Amino acid sequence: MKLIPYEKFEINSDLSSVEVAQRIENCTGKKKFFNFSHTHEFSGHVNENAFEITKNISYRNSFLPVIVGKIKQTDLGTKITITMRLHPIVICFMLIWFTGVGIGCIAFFSIMDEFSLPMLIPFGMLIFGIALVSGGFGIEAAKQKKRLIELLSKH
Repeated sequence: MKLIPYEKFEINSDLSSVEVAQRIENCTGKKKFFNFSHTHEFSGHVNENAFEITKNISYRNSFLPVIVGKIKQTDLGTKITITMRLHPIVICFMLIWFTGVGIGCIAFFSIMDEFSLPMLIPFGMLIFGIALVSGGFGIEAAKQKKRLIELLSKH
């Protein structure tokens, strides 16, 4: 189990690199700071060799994967290397969260001679943080991986 989730995979497509970039661009709108009406499936930027996009959703999920892709033409078609990661601000916040909770867990062991139930709070917060990050990222990453494979594999 990863504290900060990250997924990397490749899609091999029969399409040319130009067609791959065009398909992604057709589904992608410009990234706006406040965007309440989504006209495209994704938002971000796309060029002929790479893209960085996020899924447009109608609900709040701070752990939504940022999809970074590199497009490379091969002899048999195109290889798309995709990395899904958290937004850098979310990574910083969660590192601070896990550091604080980790210190609380270590403090529990340093005063273990007097046990009381509230001393278990840091362990609960650690489990909650891991579940929150893993669930929020993992569910969306699985959906988006499936969608990207579908989008880039069609003829």
